[in-house]
Amino acid sequence: MSHVLTADGGTESLRVRIYDLNGTCVASHAEPYETKFLSGARAEQNAGDWWSSLVKATNICLREANVSGDAIEAMAYAATCCTVVALDKEGAPLRPALMWMDVRADKEAEAVLETGDKRLVLNSNGQGPVSAEWMIPKALWLKRNEPQIFDDAVTICEYQDYLTMRLTGERCASLNNVGLRWHYANRDGGWATSIIEALGMP
Repeated sequence: MSHVLTADGGTESLRVRIYDLNGTCVASHAEPYETKFLSGARAEQNAGDWWSSLVKATNICLREANVSGDAIEAMAYAATCCTVVALDKEGAPLRPALMWMDVRADKEAEAVLETGDKRLVLNSNGQGPVSAEWMIPKALWLKRNEPQIFDDAVTICEYQDYLTMRLTGERCASLNNVGLRWHYANRDGGWATSIIEALGMP
């Protein structure tokens, strides 16, 4: 019988469930991982822990459901928004990920707002806030404070994008997240390159 596997990368753990095609949950497991809290409202996780937790939780659920991997017809997954990780050309993390709750990039958020870029307008209804939690301020923080990491990074992405890369080998971004937090707007040409260029980031 075919099944569907779901995964949810949260703040404290990665949760996996397996459902049959009637929608019945036949297995569930949450695999915890560590968060390192630092001074200055900083919080970090090791991206490798996300992957190892996904693998472990999946294997536990397959055993609990008494099904093989071949029985999984589809997979759906989600993760915390704005948890940012820098990757090298091999896809390896260059440093611990900056978690969504990490707000060290407060000055960088101000710098993004100060660009006055039209992409800062939210829902065509005035200029919205820019949070230190978001991707662009965190990337700018890396450029300003850890320039070697920034220069060595081939990709700066979010938690779920890292999982996508590990699962498929492809580097791509969640359209949901880029639309919400990266100032991406399809109707205006897509990526907010004008903001990136104004901040001196390639």
